[in-house]
Amino acid sequence: MNELPDREIDQLWLRGDARALSELHRRYRHRLEAVAYRIVGNRADAEDVVQRVFLALPGSAYGGRASLWTYLYRAASNAAINVLRARRRCTALEEANLARLADAEADRVRPGQESRVFESEVLGAVAQALLDVKPQHRRVLVLRIVWGLSNTEIAEREDVPMATVGTWLRRGREELRQALGPMARELARREDRREDRT
Repeated sequence: MNELPDREIDQLWLRGDARALSELHRRYRHRLEAVAYRIVGNRADAEDVVQRVFLALPGSAYGGRASLWTYLYRAASNAAINVLRARRRCTALEEANLARLADAEADRVRPGQESRVFESEVLGAVAQALLDVKPQHRRVLVLRIVWGLSNTEIAEREDVPMATVGTWLRRGREELRQALGPMARELARREDRREDRT
C-alpha cells in the first residue's frame, strides 16, 4: 500500500478499506501538523488539531470531489483557525477573571492588617505570573486551581486527550514557577524589610 499513488488510496478510502486510514495518516500527518502549526504556533495544539481531523474522518462528508489531501488540508486549516479563535476568547476571559480576582482580594484588605496586604500582594503576583504562562497551559491551570475541575473534566471541556491535559498542567506549573521566581524573591525582600521595621 505504501507504493500506491495518492488517488488510489483515495479510492480505497471511498470504498471503505480500513487499511487506507493508517496509510493516509502515515502519508499526511506531518504535513498537516506543519499546516496547523503555521496557524496556531504551538506544536501540541497542532498535533491535537491533526488528531481530531483524523478521528473525524470516518464520519466526514468526504465524497471524492477533491483529493483527500485537499479535504484534509482544508479540515486541518479550519480546525486550527477555530483553536486560535477559542484561544483568544479564553485568554481574554481568563485575564478578565484574574483581574477581578485580584481586585476582589484587594478590596478585602483592611487598613492596618499587614498580613492581609502581603497576602494581596502575593495573589497579585500570582495573577501577573499566570499571564506569562502559555494560554493553553494557563487555561488548564485556571480550570484546575480556580474551578477545581479534574483532569477528566478538563479533557472533556477542552476537547483534548487526557494525556494532553496532564502535559499542559505539568508545563503550566513549570512556567508559573519560572514566572514567579523574581516576584517571589521581591515579595520576600519586602516582607523582610517590614519585619526589620517592626
